[in-house]
Order: sequence, then structure tokens, then C-alpha cells
Amino acid sequence: MALPKYVQETDQGVILAIRVQPRASRNEIIADLGDEQLKVRITAPPVDSAANKALTKFIAKSLVVPPRSVSLIRGDKNRSKVLFIANTDAASVLAKIHK
Repeated sequence: MALPKYVQETDQGVILAIRVQPRASRNEIIADLGDEQLKVRITAPPVDSAANKALTKFIAKSLVVPPRSVSLIRGDKNRSKVLFIANTDAASVLAKIHK
């Protein structure tokens, strides 16, 4: 199975390329297999890293992994972000995103 462009599997876990929309009406993941980035809507505003913290917590909850397993690699002050999810594989991440 070919992985979507926004998912990259490593020996330690999975890297996700994400496009964030802060101040949304609700937290949700919008997954399109043809997109370059996974779209995620977050209710938190982009102030004082509130959206980044909300994003990592929401992704951890959605993927059913501990919050400490999700870390922001790139995009601290940008809507395009790269997250690393430790101790998981691409198949389980995709299964939970596309349910």
C-alpha cells in the first residue's frame, strides 16, 4: 500500500505533515489521500502556542497514543507543521485517521 504524501514512516515512529486551521468551530481531522498535508481544524487561537498545544493533544487523543508521544518538529509559528508520533506505525495511524 502506498502511503499518502503527508505520512512518512521511520524506525522510531511516524512523521505527519499537517496544515492547521486555528480558531475553527470544532476540532477535526480532514483527511484526503491525495493531499500533500493532512488538514486539522483546532478551536484554540494561534496565540502563545495555544494552537500548537491543542494540536498535539488532539492528535494524541485521535490516534489513541500518550500525549508525550506526539512532538512538534517544525512549524512552531506557521500553519504548516510537521509532527512526530513515537512508537507507532503508519498503518495504525492511517486506520485511526480514516475511520
